[in-house]
Amino acid sequence: MAEELGVGHSRYQYFEDPNRYKKAALPIDLTRAVAEVLTRYGVDPAEVMVLAGLTDTEAEPEAREIESQRPTFLSISLPVILPSEVALRDMFRSLLVLVPEGASKDEAAEILARRLPAGLAAIGPLSLDQASVASLAGGAIPQSPATDRPESRP
Repeated sequence: MAEELGVGHSRYQYFEDPNRYKKAALPIDLTRAVAEVLTRYGVDPAEVMVLAGLTDTEAEPEAREIESQRPTFLSISLPVILPSEVALRDMFRSLLVLVPEGASKDEAAEILARRLPAGLAAIGPLSLDQASVASLAGGAIPQSPATDRPESRP
C-alpha cells in the first residue's frame, strides 16, 4: 500500500500502528489517497472515507469525486452463475441505503450503477460442488473411486 500511495513504508506503518498513531481518524488527504488506490481494486470509496471520521453524508461527495477520476470503462470479472437470490437481495438492500430520500430515479440509478461492482465484489466468490457444476453443464455427476460406489444391479 505504501508503494501505491507513493509514501515510505515507515510513514505508512505509522498510521497503521495504534501505539504510534493515537488519533481516532486518518487525515483526510491520506484517506482520499487510500480510497483512490482501493477503488482500483473494487472497494467502495465511501467505505474508505469512514477512516477519516466522515459520516455517510459527508463521505458521499468525497466518494463521487474519487469515482469521477476513474476511467470510463470498468473491468470486472463476473461468474457465469449469479449468487443466490438471497445474496443478491441483501446486496441490493445495502446499495439502496446509499440512495438519499427524495432522490430522482436518475440520481438513484447513477448511485446504484456506481456502487454495483463493489456490491457484487462484496458478495465474494461462488463455490460450487461437483454435482452442481455437472447438473448446470448438463453432464453426469463425476464419481470419486474412493468414496462413491457404483449402483448395484439386481
